[in-house]
Amino acid sequence: MRRRASSSVPFTVRVDLLEPLYQASGPQPGRAEWPPHPARLFCALVSVAGLDDPVEEAALRWLESQPAPLIRVPTQTTEAVTARHAWVPTNAVAREPGHAVLPGRTNGGSQKSWPQRVLRHPEVAFVWEVEPPQSVQAVLEAIAARVPYFGRATGHALLSTQTAPARADDGEQGTDIAEWQPLQPDDPVQAASTLRVPYPGYLQRLRAAFDAQQPAWQQAQSLRYRLRAAEPPAEAGPDRGPYRDLVTFAFSPGIAVDPGYTLAVTAALRAAVMSRLEKAGHDVRAMPQVHGHKDKNDQGRLCAYLGLPFVGHTHADGMLRGVALALPHDLPTRHRRALLGVLLHFDGGLRKLAVPKMGAPLNLTYVKPSAPALKSVQPHNWTKPSRVWTTALPMVLDHFPKRGGRGLDDSVVKSCRMAGLPIPEHVEVVRQGGLLPGTRDLASHQLRRKAGEPPLPSCHVRLHFARPLDGPVVLGSKKTFGLGLCLPGPTTTETAS
Repeated sequence: MRRRASSSVPFTVRVDLLEPLYQASGPQPGRAEWPPHPARLFCALVSVAGLDDPVEEAALRWLESQPAPLIRVPTQTTEAVTARHAWVPTNAVAREPGHAVLPGRTNGGSQKSWPQRVLRHPEVAFVWEVEPPQSVQAVLEAIAARVPYFGRATGHALLSTQTAPARADDGEQGTDIAEWQPLQPDDPVQAASTLRVPYPGYLQRLRAAFDAQQPAWQQAQSLRYRLRAAEPPAEAGPDRGPYRDLVTFAFSPGIAVDPGYTLAVTAALRAAVMSRLEKAGHDVRAMPQVHGHKDKNDQGRLCAYLGLPFVGHTHADGMLRGVALALPHDLPTRHRRALLGVLLHFDGGLRKLAVPKMGAPLNLTYVKPSAPALKSVQPHNWTKPSRVWTTALPMVLDHFPKRGGRGLDDSVVKSCRMAGLPIPEHVEVVRQGGLLPGTRDLASHQLRRKAGEPPLPSCHVRLHFARPLDGPVVLGSKKTFGLGLCLPGPTTTETAS
């Protein structure tokens, strides 16, 4: 899309709901709040912030003093036919009669209910068209990461922040602009709805209301919003790759694993994910895209378990600095929700990885999308759009090339198709050595997951596409276990950073 000129980079708080429902009571009885009010987001941040932390208080005061944000919501949302029912704890501060049989439950011993909205995409974003100081953004990001739900307590969500040159009507990578609605503050004449918004002094009002046991919604101020008019399309965005999410974990500082153990490390990651899913009560057998044993009629793309090497820089050594899980676009929402839950929340999240014959388990730290970390383990390092993608780990061909290595380029092109990638305009292939600083060849036994597998050849490749392509990009017969992982970017050597 055409972007408006701006002297600052927009600041976005993204809300990823773990199921395609938004649960919150709106001003109309029996109907869900829609779109979500900016004041609700601010209250969610305040609810998990440290009351006596002056740094967090300063960051929240910075946010409340900004003009009201734009809101990006998915189109084609509908009011759910049935309301959500759940037990809720009482807010009573003193013991009251009548709760002896059902302690902690209110409403006369029956469940509470509230309306809900069904969403085409389980995502909402709030965009302030101003760039915060770096220190403020870091604090707001830390606060947002603590928020467990958005709307009602049953609306489990993951909140993240980012600063990027993007418009509020830009959806997630790879989705059509028509699938999103941008709403902006406006004058009362043209407005479509009135929403509660933060304002200077809102934080103090909320804290005073809490002390007085008054409801938070009474402290908000309202502002009229309307749909932002569509702008004429400009240059098309990047092509969509096969994966929607990349969840990365870093090893402890100073820990690096030889890339020859990539298949052992990624197999251990898969086993850890399966174990956590089972412990959390999920039916792993019903998740073929996660465990990888698909029926021949199942066309869904598999999740990819990846090792993340340090390559592409002057002082790169090719050693693995972390692991990642790539979730495909066609992964069912309930399976995506289950994976994110066991990776990031269940039992404290994935924090250790036991790799057979490697001694003590590897400590893992989840890498948030905009958190400071080694470049090798940052999701953006492997997902940013590019026309050029180069293998960071050798790919194992899906088919034998013709005798003497003839047709090797054709074999790589076939692997691209099998990986769900566009057909590249040009392919560079080397049988020995790599095309990036730090990349290594692997021995034949390091390219097999099981004994007795056919010794398919491996190579390093550089793919040139006609248009930028979103990552991660991984290809070859061992792509679901990390071999064939590609790095985006220029063909020239970058300096370490």
